[in-house]
Amino acid sequence: MRDISCRTTNIFIQYVKNTRPEFLNPLLEGLPYDESYLSNSDNWIPWDIERILETRLARLFNDDAIMFKIGRSGMSLKSMGIINILFRLFTTPEHLIRATPKLARYFTKDIVHISIIETDKESAAVAIKIKGKQTRGACLYTQGIFSAIPEFFGLEPAVLTETQCVIPADELGCPSSNYPDMIFGAESCIYQVRWKNRMGGFINKFVRRKMTMEDAFRHLEESHAKLQKAYEEIRRSEERYRDLMENASDVICFLDSNGTVTSLNRKGIEFLGYPPEDIIGHNFSSLLEDASQREFLSRFRESMKGTTALFELVIGKKDGGHLMLSINSNPIRDENNIIGIMLIARDVTHEREMAGRLLDAERFAAKGMVAAEIAHEINNSLANIETGLFIISKIHTDRRYRQDMLKDIYEEIERMSGIVKGILEVYRQDDSAVQNIDINSEITKIIDITRRRLKGRGISVASRLSPDLPSIQCYPGHIKQILLNLIKNAEEAMHLSERKQISVTTEEEGDFIRLKVSDTGCGIPEGKMKQVFAPLITSKAGSTGLGLSICRGIVEKYGGDISIKSREGKGAVVTLSLKKNRYG
Repeated sequence: MRDISCRTTNIFIQYVKNTRPEFLNPLLEGLPYDESYLSNSDNWIPWDIERILETRLARLFNDDAIMFKIGRSGMSLKSMGIINILFRLFTTPEHLIRATPKLARYFTKDIVHISIIETDKESAAVAIKIKGKQTRGACLYTQGIFSAIPEFFGLEPAVLTETQCVIPADELGCPSSNYPDMIFGAESCIYQVRWKNRMGGFINKFVRRKMTMEDAFRHLEESHAKLQKAYEEIRRSEERYRDLMENASDVICFLDSNGTVTSLNRKGIEFLGYPPEDIIGHNFSSLLEDASQREFLSRFRESMKGTTALFELVIGKKDGGHLMLSINSNPIRDENNIIGIMLIARDVTHEREMAGRLLDAERFAAKGMVAAEIAHEINNSLANIETGLFIISKIHTDRRYRQDMLKDIYEEIERMSGIVKGILEVYRQDDSAVQNIDINSEITKIIDITRRRLKGRGISVASRLSPDLPSIQCYPGHIKQILLNLIKNAEEAMHLSERKQISVTTEEEGDFIRLKVSDTGCGIPEGKMKQVFAPLITSKAGSTGLGLSICRGIVEKYGGDISIKSREGKGAVVTLSLKKNRYG
C-alpha cells in the first residue's frame, strides 16, 4: 500500500542535494523507485520505503538527529509547491498548527494522526500517533516540522519539548532515570511547542495574504491543467485498452475475488451466445460442466494466491452446445493485494476433435501393425506345418521320422497358440477405461510379439526393466500404441546399420517412471531435431509422420514428458517420463 506522499521524499532528496550531493546515489541505491519518481510530489510510496530512507540518512550523515534538521529545512523549500502556499494562507502559527490534523490525514492517508491538546497565541500541546511500529526518525522529522512553523511567519523557530514518546527507553538507548519528566513507551508522542510573536501591522498581514492568495490561485490553475492533461492521457489509454479488449480474437474475461464475472469482451459474448446480463454479475463456474467446475475452482484458488495457470475447460453455450477452451489465468493486483483474475481463453474445440481423430487413426494403425506381425508369424508357422504334412504324406514313410516331424508340427501349433494368446493378452483389457498399468508387463508383451519378426531382420532386442515399479494410470491402449510406435521407428532407422539393436529400459525417478527406447540407427540430423514432434513431418517413405506427435500428445495428456537425444549416425534415445500412481 502506498501511504506516504512523495512530497516527503522530495524534501529528503532536496536536503541531500543542497548539503551532501555525493550521498544521493547511496541513498537511493536498490530502491524500487528512482529519483525522478521520488521527487514528484504527485506520487506516493509505501511507508516501508520512507523508513528505509530514514535509516540510510542517519547512517550517511552519521547524525542521529538528521531527521530533525531535514524536517526543519523542508518547511522552507519552494519545492513543497501547493503545501508551501497553503501554509502561508494562515496568518499565525496558532492557526496553522490547528490545521495540521487535517493536513496530516490527507498527505499520509491516515497513517499519521495528529491531535491538538491545547493551543494559544504562543504555545501548543500536540499529540502524534503513527500506525505500525514508530521509528525515532519519524518522531524527529515531525518535531523538526513543528519547530519550523513559526519561521513561515518571520518568527524565530519554536522551542519544542517532548514530554511523552511511544518508543521505549531501552530502544532509544537512554536510561529513563535520566529523563524523570519523560514518559516512554506511551500510546502517542506529545510535544510542547512554544514561540514568540512580535507586533505586525494590519497592512503587512493583508499584503502577505493577498500575495499568497494570488500564488495559490496560480498554482491551482497550473495543477488543474496538469490534472486535465493526465485525465486525457488516462482516458485515451483506457479507450485503447477497451478497443483492444473488445476486438481481440480471444475471449477476455475479468473475475472478482469471488469468481464473479465483472467484464467480458465481444468475442466471449459471441462464443457463448448469452446476452451480457446473463453472464456479467454471475459466477463464472455456473457456465461450466460439473467436472470442469472442480478444475476451475482449483485453478481459481491457485491464481488468487498469485500464480499463473494454463488449463482447459468445457463450457456450456446457450444453444446447448459445448466449447473446449484453453484458458490462461493471471492474477489482478491492486498494489500488493490480489483483487481478482483475468482469463484469456481460446476455442480449441476443433483442434481437440482433430487430435482425437488423429489419435484414433494412430491407434488403429498400431493395431494394424500388430495384426500384420501376427499374420506374418502365423503364415510362417502354417507354411512349416504344410511342409511337414506334405513330407509325411508324400515322401517319408519311416515311422520314427514321422514321429519327429509330427513333433515339429505340434511345436509349430503350440507356437501359433502362443501368438494368439499373446495378442489376446495385449488386447484383452478394456482400452476405453483408465486403469492401473504395470508398464514392465506391457513392455514384455510388445517385445514378445515383435521379437521374432525383428530377429528375422537381423535386429536384436534387449530389455533392462527395473523390478517392482509402481503402476501408472492410463488407457492400456495408449501405452501399447507408444511402444509399438517407438519400436517401429527404431526398426526403420536401422535398415542401413551394420549393428542393429533396440534397447528398452525402465527405472523409477522421483514422481516419474522413465522409459527409454534406444537404437543403433542413423540418428537425427541436428537441423531436424526441433521438428521431430511436429505432426506430418517425416523423412521415411510411406510414413504419416504422426507417430512421435501422437506419442507426445498421449504422454502430456497424463502429465508426463517425452524427449529425444540423438546425433546423426550415432542412433537415438527416446525418453518417456510417466507419472507414477501415488498409491502404487
